[in-house]
Amino acid sequence: MLPISSLPFPTLIVNRTLHIKGMSESALRLFGNVKQFSDVLDAGSVVKHQRLLDETLKEPIEMNLKTSKDEQELFAVSVTWSGEEGIIQCYGLGNKIEKIMTVVQEHQNRLAHVDFELLSQKEVAEKQLVEIKKLSAPIIPLSKHVALVPLFGHLDQDLISSTQERLSSELYERNFTIVVFDFNGIEVITDFGINQFQELIETFQIMGIQPYVVGIKPKHTSLLKYSERGITTYLTTLQEAISLLT
Repeated sequence: MLPISSLPFPTLIVNRTLHIKGMSESALRLFGNVKQFSDVLDAGSVVKHQRLLDETLKEPIEMNLKTSKDEQELFAVSVTWSGEEGIIQCYGLGNKIEKIMTVVQEHQNRLAHVDFELLSQKEVAEKQLVEIKKLSAPIIPLSKHVALVPLFGHLDQDLISSTQERLSSELYERNFTIVVFDFNGIEVITDFGINQFQELIETFQIMGIQPYVVGIKPKHTSLLKYSERGITTYLTTLQEAISLLT
């Protein structure tokens, strides 16, 4: 069994019937000692869970999952299959991002119909958008020296510029020597975004931090293959990323 028990995000090992064979401690705390993945699904997500059996599934599925406190929370759920065993990862989308997104959208709608009187409100919206970008690249320690950084949304100039200083500083101060960037939550990659990401990777290498990338979608490979720098290692599955711990 893969060493998932200490992973900080809810992770489950399942078979082809989605019977739960193992859970990370974070999943056990969140969902309780459930035996079947369907036990944590709300009524509106029961149909969606059948899509997890599709080995060609590349993008996370948004699902409402029930916690041990009988509360519902929204997650981006992805699965990686290896033979008859699958690893389900549950990234909490959380109310914090939803609330900030709602506020930003409200400000943007208002700014479309008014002029200079709401310039101050526009500044607030822009600051909150920066906060969303920061939340899109959290640092999750997998071990003393290995960190996972799941990315969400668009890999663009704004995402990199709003997170590069924080990532560089925190990874260095916490003595991480390996960082794994998870692209499962990335929908769009721009030319500016990938160029700045490559520069960020080069900075990490100068700092003595080895970068890896996992979760590249087929629709992104046409852009990434034109990168001539060869500056990082692309991993195929989460299992390869977890193997870095050993």
